[in-house]
Amino acid sequence: MEFMEECPQNYLNIVQLNKRIIFIHSLNNFTGSPNILSILIREFVSKGYQVDLITNKSYGFLSDIENINYRYTSYKWCKSKILTLFLLFWSQIEMFFIILIRYRNVKGLFYINTIIPFGAAWACKILRKEMVYHVHENMLLSKPLYPIYRFTYKYCHQKSIFVSKYLQQITSIQGNSIVAYNSLSPDFSNKILHYNQYTKPTQKNILMVGSLRQFKGVYEFIELSKQLTQFSFELVVSASSQEVEKFKIEVNPPINLKIFCQQTNLHHFYQRSKLLLNLTHPDKWIETFGLTILEAMAYGVPAIVPSIGGPTELIENGINGYTINPKNISEIAEKICDLINNKKKYEIFSKNSLNKFKEFNFEKMISRIENFINN
Repeated sequence: MEFMEECPQNYLNIVQLNKRIIFIHSLNNFTGSPNILSILIREFVSKGYQVDLITNKSYGFLSDIENINYRYTSYKWCKSKILTLFLLFWSQIEMFFIILIRYRNVKGLFYINTIIPFGAAWACKILRKEMVYHVHENMLLSKPLYPIYRFTYKYCHQKSIFVSKYLQQITSIQGNSIVAYNSLSPDFSNKILHYNQYTKPTQKNILMVGSLRQFKGVYEFIELSKQLTQFSFELVVSASSQEVEKFKIEVNPPINLKIFCQQTNLHHFYQRSKLLLNLTHPDKWIETFGLTILEAMAYGVPAIVPSIGGPTELIENGINGYTINPKNISEIAEKICDLINNKKKYEIFSKNSLNKFKEFNFEKMISRIENFINN
């Protein structure tokens, strides 16, 4: 591969030091961790790295990336939890042997995204491959498979990239690690410029984006919509249209609440929103960052988030939003009314959201990760 003479020497040294990266991710979908990984992959490809990706065949942010080599596993989500669990373990066996056989003599960095691909981690350990973890999850959770993830991480990790200071601090074995905050891709930022050409709707939309799970606060969001009938509410969930229809029958949403199935483009939702809510229950799940919060901030949309975890590194209480106990419906309703009905206060919060968003710089994220993995 040839480079132009004017290319900076330190950049040449980095590329020559480690020209191949094998990225590994278990489930390709439209959630935060594959979104960030897709941004990283495209950027490393543009820098001249040779990139491989080991993932499953489902459609998501990691699909159809140009100029990379794909290798697929059989993992996918199923209605049956037992079948899903079986496919997860089977996919880890597939990853283990893909690396053990196909990548035995390959030189490069193995980049494990999330703590889930334990099969890949053990294969790298056996072959003494250079490896880095990009940690998005709270390893302290008392969930069925997390002892396996913790055990694997303890004995296999070499370097770690954490998505927030909170996540780094609660991880007992940090080792050689950095915090690299998630950022938004240049493509996302360019689309913001496009959508901001349009006049913001006059209705006072309150938005929530997340999984269709109880601990994500969907029922609290519905209760707020029933109490605050003067506002419009929009709930976007990562679920199929059939699952959404079934959920609507269960909850009987009020007329001021619209529920949407999984979306590939959230720009028009952010563009017409006045406020974003993240109501994840900290006793069941602690958010380690909050990419949808950052996306809303890019539109100048303040947020109300849990008072613990990664979102508190995005939202400063009383500055660009509020940090509240998600189960305290009355306090949340009070803050919503106070902020949206106070035009001057809202404009200050909105401006502060935009200013805070600028701290999560795309170039800074890429540079920090690239320097770390090649150090």
